[in-house]
Amino acid sequence: MNTKSILLWPKPRSDIEVQLGRASDDFLVVDTNCAYELRKLYNINRTTPVFDPFPRHGVHYRDFSDHVVAGDCGVHVVGLEACQKVLQALNDPKLACSSIEELVAAVTPVGGNTDTTGRTLARLFRSPRSVRVAVDWSHLNWLNTALAAILVFLATLAGNMLFLDDSVIAAAVATSVFVALYVCVRVSVPGSNQ
Repeated sequence: MNTKSILLWPKPRSDIEVQLGRASDDFLVVDTNCAYELRKLYNINRTTPVFDPFPRHGVHYRDFSDHVVAGDCGVHVVGLEACQKVLQALNDPKLACSSIEELVAAVTPVGGNTDTTGRTLARLFRSPRSVRVAVDWSHLNWLNTALAAILVFLATLAGNMLFLDDSVIAAAVATSVFVALYVCVRVSVPGSNQ
């Protein structure tokens, strides 16, 4: 591989070689217990494999997982057993010409991507449409919600004032006005594009 794989790791670095049989220098290690480590994921792309041997471990794991999904990661290997299998396959000289996607497909069971206990072994994302991101309503910012409500009200008011007799055209105009207002607010507010 040309670039280092990302390793989401909630434990001490010294455990990496014991658990995975590889030195910590072989990975870009991201500590899921430290929110500051999220910056290491900013340049993630489809060709960057992510190894996640201990899913849902770490104080800030959810933030890291959401960033991996939003970053359109091509390969996300989940679970200790799956990570060990893929890393072992990467060491095999016969498989040196294989892509990471082919290796993940080779070590994933034929019947699906879960083991006998139902744990997810590996995720191989093929297109952005195959990824669903759930909205966590408990983390919704009230200021953003109020701002969006105000923008919707202004857009609806503008649409209805311009086209009193035709509700379909008024709705279309209101949608267009809302989009324009929302984009203007997002562009003008510093830090809102993150």
